[in-house]
Amino acid sequence: MGSPFVRTLLTAVVAVALATGTCLAASVLWPALREPWVLIVVGGIALLIAIMAGILGSYELTTARGWLLLVLDHTWSLPNTLFGAVVGNIIYPFFGNPSTSLSAGKEWVSYKARGASGFGVTVLQTLGTVNIGGAGNHERVHLLQARILGPIFLPLVGISYVILTLFQCVWSLTIGLILRLAKVRDTAWFRAPATSAVPGFWGWIYFATPMELWAYGTEP
Repeated sequence: MGSPFVRTLLTAVVAVALATGTCLAASVLWPALREPWVLIVVGGIALLIAIMAGILGSYELTTARGWLLLVLDHTWSLPNTLFGAVVGNIIYPFFGNPSTSLSAGKEWVSYKARGASGFGVTVLQTLGTVNIGGAGNHERVHLLQARILGPIFLPLVGISYVILTLFQCVWSLTIGLILRLAKVRDTAWFRAPATSAVPGFWGWIYFATPMELWAYGTEP
Protein backbone atom coordinates (compact mmCIF):
# COMPACT_ATOMS: atom_id res chain seq x y z
CA MET A 1 0.00 0.00 0.00
CA GLY A 2 1.39 3.38 -1.00
CA SER A 3 -0.20 5.38 1.81
CA PRO A 4 0.76 4.51 5.40
CA PHE A 5 -2.63 5.81 6.55
CA VAL A 6 -4.56 3.56 4.17
CA ARG A 7 -2.32 0.61 5.04
CA THR A 8 -2.81 1.15 8.77
CA LEU A 9 -6.57 1.66 8.43
CA LEU A 10 -6.98 -1.47 6.33
CA THR A 11 -4.79 -3.55 8.65
CA ALA A 12 -6.76 -2.35 11.68
CA VAL A 13 -10.20 -2.98 10.17
CA VAL A 14 -9.29 -6.45 8.95
CA ALA A 15 -7.53 -7.42 12.21
CA VAL A 16 -10.40 -6.33 14.46
CA ALA A 17 -13.00 -7.99 12.21
CA LEU A 18 -11.05 -11.25 12.10
CA ALA A 19 -10.28 -11.28 15.84
CA THR A 20 -13.85 -10.65 16.96
CA GLY A 21 -15.18 -13.00 14.28
CA THR A 22 -12.83 -15.73 15.51
CA CYS A 23 -14.11 -15.26 19.06
CA LEU A 24 -17.70 -15.57 17.89
CA ALA A 25 -16.88 -18.71 15.91
CA ALA A 26 -15.00 -20.24 18.86
CA SER A 27 -17.92 -19.41 21.19
CA VAL A 28 -19.65 -22.48 19.80
CA LEU A 29 -17.20 -24.45 21.98
CA TRP A 30 -16.69 -21.80 24.69
CA PRO A 31 -19.82 -19.63 25.07
CA ALA A 32 -18.04 -17.04 27.25
CA LEU A 33 -16.22 -15.80 24.15
CA ARG A 34 -19.40 -14.20 22.87
CA GLU A 35 -19.74 -11.96 25.93
CA PRO A 36 -19.64 -8.28 24.87
CA TRP A 37 -16.79 -7.42 27.24
CA VAL A 38 -14.67 -10.25 25.81
CA LEU A 39 -15.26 -9.04 22.26
CA ILE A 40 -14.41 -5.47 23.28
CA VAL A 41 -11.15 -6.53 24.99
CA VAL A 42 -10.09 -8.80 22.13
CA GLY A 43 -11.04 -6.20 19.54
CA GLY A 44 -9.17 -3.50 21.47
CA ILE A 45 -5.97 -5.54 21.72
CA ALA A 46 -6.22 -6.51 18.05
CA LEU A 47 -6.68 -2.84 17.18
CA LEU A 48 -3.59 -1.85 19.16
CA ILE A 49 -1.27 -4.37 17.54
CA ALA A 50 -2.81 -3.76 14.11
CA ILE A 51 -2.15 -0.02 14.32
CA MET A 52 1.46 -0.73 15.27
CA ALA A 53 1.78 -3.26 12.43
CA GLY A 54 0.19 -0.83 9.98
CA ILE A 55 2.42 2.09 10.91
CA LEU A 56 5.54 -0.09 10.78
CA GLY A 57 4.46 -1.79 7.54
CA SER A 58 4.67 -5.28 9.05
CA TYR A 59 2.29 -6.92 6.57
CA GLU A 60 2.93 -6.32 2.90
CA LEU A 61 -0.66 -5.99 1.73
CA THR A 62 0.29 -5.91 -1.94
CA THR A 63 1.19 -9.61 -1.76
CA ALA A 64 -0.80 -12.79 -1.15
CA ARG A 65 1.69 -13.77 1.57
CA GLY A 66 1.07 -10.57 3.50
CA TRP A 67 -2.68 -11.07 3.45
CA LEU A 68 -2.39 -14.77 4.31
CA LEU A 69 -0.28 -14.12 7.40
CA LEU A 70 -2.45 -11.20 8.51
CA VAL A 71 -5.47 -13.52 8.37
CA LEU A 72 -3.60 -16.41 10.02
CA ASP A 73 -2.35 -14.26 12.90
CA HIS A 74 -5.86 -13.04 13.72
CA THR A 75 -7.67 -16.37 13.35
CA TRP A 76 -5.83 -19.66 13.96
CA SER A 77 -2.93 -18.00 15.82
CA LEU A 78 -5.06 -15.33 17.51
CA PRO A 79 -4.23 -16.37 21.13
CA ASN A 80 -0.52 -16.02 20.36
CA THR A 81 -1.02 -12.65 18.68
CA LEU A 82 -3.01 -11.32 21.64
CA PHE A 83 -0.48 -12.66 24.14
CA GLY A 84 2.43 -11.05 22.32
CA ALA A 85 0.54 -7.79 21.89
CA VAL A 86 -0.13 -7.51 25.62
CA VAL A 87 3.00 -8.97 27.22
CA GLY A 88 5.45 -7.84 24.55
CA ASN A 89 4.18 -4.27 24.58
CA ILE A 90 4.35 -4.15 28.36
CA ILE A 91 7.91 -5.50 28.62
CA TYR A 92 9.77 -4.51 25.47
CA PRO A 93 9.52 -0.71 25.78
CA PHE A 94 11.94 -1.07 28.72
CA PHE A 95 14.51 -2.59 26.37
CA GLY A 96 13.96 -1.05 22.96
CA ASN A 97 11.86 0.99 20.54
CA PRO A 98 9.49 -0.09 17.72
CA SER A 99 11.52 -0.29 14.53
CA THR A 100 10.34 0.16 10.95
CA SER A 101 13.54 -1.35 9.55
CA LEU A 102 13.11 -4.55 11.61
CA SER A 103 9.34 -4.80 11.07
CA ALA A 104 8.55 -3.70 7.50
CA GLY A 105 7.50 -6.70 5.41
CA LYS A 106 8.53 -9.11 8.20
CA GLU A 107 4.96 -9.91 9.37
CA TRP A 108 5.71 -8.99 12.96
CA VAL A 109 6.16 -5.93 15.16
CA SER A 110 9.82 -5.72 16.12
CA TYR A 111 11.52 -3.54 18.70
CA LYS A 112 15.11 -2.49 18.12
CA ALA A 113 17.03 -3.26 21.30
CA ARG A 114 18.88 -0.41 22.93
CA GLY A 115 21.73 -2.78 23.82
CA ALA A 116 22.23 -3.39 27.51
CA SER A 117 19.15 -1.89 29.12
CA GLY A 118 18.73 -0.42 32.54
CA PHE A 119 18.39 -3.98 33.76
CA GLY A 120 21.88 -4.82 32.50
CA VAL A 121 20.84 -7.37 29.88
CA THR A 122 20.46 -7.50 26.12
CA VAL A 123 17.19 -9.05 24.97
CA LEU A 124 16.45 -11.19 21.91
CA GLN A 125 12.98 -12.68 22.13
CA THR A 126 9.70 -13.25 20.32
CA LEU A 127 6.24 -13.40 21.87
CA GLY A 128 3.50 -14.12 19.37
CA THR A 129 3.99 -11.56 16.60
CA VAL A 130 5.94 -9.11 18.78
CA ASN A 131 9.72 -9.34 18.75
CA ILE A 132 12.71 -7.56 20.18
CA GLY A 133 16.21 -7.76 18.77
CA GLY A 134 15.47 -8.49 15.13
CA ALA A 135 15.08 -11.36 12.73
CA GLY A 136 17.62 -13.95 13.77
CA ASN A 137 16.64 -17.37 12.41
CA HIS A 138 15.94 -18.61 15.95
CA GLU A 139 13.32 -15.94 16.56
CA ARG A 140 11.67 -16.47 13.19
CA VAL A 141 11.29 -20.15 14.11
CA HIS A 142 9.29 -19.17 17.20
CA LEU A 143 7.06 -17.04 14.98
CA LEU A 144 6.58 -20.04 12.67
CA GLN A 145 5.86 -22.35 15.61
CA ALA A 146 3.05 -20.11 16.82
CA ARG A 147 1.54 -19.97 13.35
CA ILE A 148 1.70 -23.73 12.86
CA LEU A 149 0.47 -24.78 16.31
CA GLY A 150 -2.02 -21.95 16.76
CA PRO A 151 -4.11 -22.20 19.95
CA ILE A 152 -2.11 -25.12 21.36
CA PHE A 153 1.26 -23.31 21.13
CA LEU A 154 1.09 -21.46 24.47
CA PRO A 155 -0.31 -24.44 26.42
CA LEU A 156 2.46 -26.66 25.04
CA VAL A 157 5.11 -24.14 26.07
CA GLY A 158 3.62 -23.81 29.56
CA ILE A 159 3.24 -27.56 30.09
CA SER A 160 6.79 -28.28 28.93
CA TYR A 161 8.21 -25.70 31.35
CA VAL A 162 6.24 -27.18 34.26
CA ILE A 163 7.33 -30.76 33.49
CA LEU A 164 10.99 -29.88 32.95
CA THR A 165 11.11 -27.68 36.05
CA LEU A 166 9.74 -30.51 38.18
CA PHE A 167 12.21 -32.96 36.64
CA GLN A 168 15.16 -30.61 37.19
CA CYS A 169 14.15 -30.01 40.82
CA VAL A 170 13.61 -33.69 41.63
CA TRP A 171 16.89 -34.70 39.96
CA SER A 172 18.86 -31.91 41.65
CA LEU A 173 17.56 -32.81 45.11
CA THR A 174 18.09 -36.58 44.74
CA ILE A 175 20.44 -38.29 42.29
CA GLY A 176 22.09 -35.08 41.17
CA LEU A 177 22.81 -34.03 44.76
CA ILE A 178 24.29 -37.43 45.58
CA LEU A 179 26.54 -37.30 42.51
CA ARG A 180 27.57 -33.75 43.37
CA LEU A 181 28.48 -34.71 46.95
CA ALA A 182 30.40 -37.68 45.59
CA LYS A 183 32.23 -35.24 43.28
CA VAL A 184 31.13 -37.16 40.21
CA ARG A 185 29.44 -34.01 38.91
CA ASP A 186 30.33 -30.36 39.43
CA THR A 187 26.65 -29.38 39.71
CA ALA A 188 23.63 -31.18 41.09
CA TRP A 189 21.48 -29.97 38.20
CA PHE A 190 21.55 -30.55 34.47
CA ARG A 191 23.34 -27.81 32.57
CA ALA A 192 22.43 -26.43 29.17
CA PRO A 193 25.01 -26.33 26.35
CA ALA A 194 27.18 -23.27 26.07
CA THR A 195 25.05 -22.15 23.10
CA SER A 196 22.02 -21.68 25.34
CA ALA A 197 20.92 -18.08 25.85
CA VAL A 198 19.99 -18.92 29.45
CA PRO A 199 22.71 -20.25 31.82
CA GLY A 200 22.64 -21.86 35.25
CA PHE A 201 19.91 -23.94 36.89
CA TRP A 202 17.18 -22.57 34.61
CA GLY A 203 19.28 -22.92 31.47
CA TRP A 204 18.61 -26.63 30.95
CA ILE A 205 14.88 -26.18 31.61
CA TYR A 206 14.74 -23.46 28.96
CA PHE A 207 16.96 -25.26 26.44
CA ALA A 208 15.23 -28.65 26.77
CA THR A 209 11.73 -27.41 25.96
CA PRO A 210 10.54 -28.76 22.58
CA MET A 211 10.16 -25.28 21.10
CA GLU A 212 13.72 -24.29 21.99
CA LEU A 213 15.16 -27.61 20.80
CA TRP A 214 13.37 -27.02 17.51
CA ALA A 215 14.63 -23.42 17.26
CA TYR A 216 18.23 -24.20 18.26
CA GLY A 217 18.17 -27.17 15.87
CA THR A 218 17.82 -24.78 12.93
CA GLU A 219 20.96 -22.86 13.83
CA PRO A 220 24.32 -23.67 12.19
